[in-house]
Amino acid sequence: MFGIALNSFKFKNFVVQRIGKETFVKPVIKFIQGTSFILDYLLFYKFKLIRNRSSITEINIEFVSYCNLRCKLCSLDHEKPKIRMSADVLKRFFENFLSDSRFRSVKTIHLYNAGEVLLHPKLMEMLDIIKQFKSEARKKNIFFPQIALLTNATILDEKKSKLLIASNVIDNIRFSMDGGNKEKFEEMRERAEWNVFIENIKTFCELNKNSDNPIPTGIITLVEYHNKLNTKWMSNEFQELLNMVDGYELRYAHNWAGEVDIKELKNKNKTSYKVGCSLLMHQLVLLPNGDITVCCADLNSKGVIGNITKEDLFSIYNKPQRLDMLKKFIDNKKHEIDLCKDCETF
Repeated sequence: MFGIALNSFKFKNFVVQRIGKETFVKPVIKFIQGTSFILDYLLFYKFKLIRNRSSITEINIEFVSYCNLRCKLCSLDHEKPKIRMSADVLKRFFENFLSDSRFRSVKTIHLYNAGEVLLHPKLMEMLDIIKQFKSEARKKNIFFPQIALLTNATILDEKKSKLLIASNVIDNIRFSMDGGNKEKFEEMRERAEWNVFIENIKTFCELNKNSDNPIPTGIITLVEYHNKLNTKWMSNEFQELLNMVDGYELRYAHNWAGEVDIKELKNKNKTSYKVGCSLLMHQLVLLPNGDITVCCADLNSKGVIGNITKEDLFSIYNKPQRLDMLKKFIDNKKHEIDLCKDCETF
């Protein structure tokens, strides 16, 4: 309960990501996160004092399992099977999700995970399905989560921009733009062309600004550890794009559950004052084939605990595998969880 109110993951992003790598504030933030995790565990799992809702506050939906880029700081295995979510899987999820009042705790549904959402060949059909369920929820006076979309924007041409804006489904959209200048952007985001990217962003922002219901926009930027989390050192063109959207977030890279080798994190001191994981406590991810995994850092489906086409969402949420992971965090046994043991992120 305390964790939901505090929303510790977002609190961390707002404070820690902007303060820098290591300051005296970080232990304080991690202590708050740990306290939040413990209280949530006691309330939702150990004593089950909260039975009418889950601890989940956000769900990611991955429309496709593949991406057109080969970003150096991403752990996605591009050799794994390429799967597209079917309309049936998406319908099954929302039917189950809306019928179970215990998931009214979910505030945001993210239309992204490892794959690039705009690559789905029937994207508008999928968005129409969400729109139908959104409308149904409103008619029944049922709260419907915010729909957030994150894209690398490399194929966000004028046609797709118009379709997204006119869909009346997306509540906010963000773009991934790493580096700080053209050269570093193309180095970090392999296969992405800077000139194509900036033209797409400018086109979308212009169309969006002139629409009847503009979608709030944002940019997430990964910067290298030797740079400060500010825009002063960035190129003018890079800064121009950051200022074109409604808001932006500057981040240092994380290691995607230990699957990306980042030298600045390799010898990081594994301190004990951080208890738990806010992603494991508050998140589930729906994959294209209907599988459910425990968090968005699991880009290669190693933490799958069930499948929405075979089980209901609450049963998957209560799977012994997930409960055991939560318990191990409480017992300071993170090192016994294969998926989490090398993760230095949350």
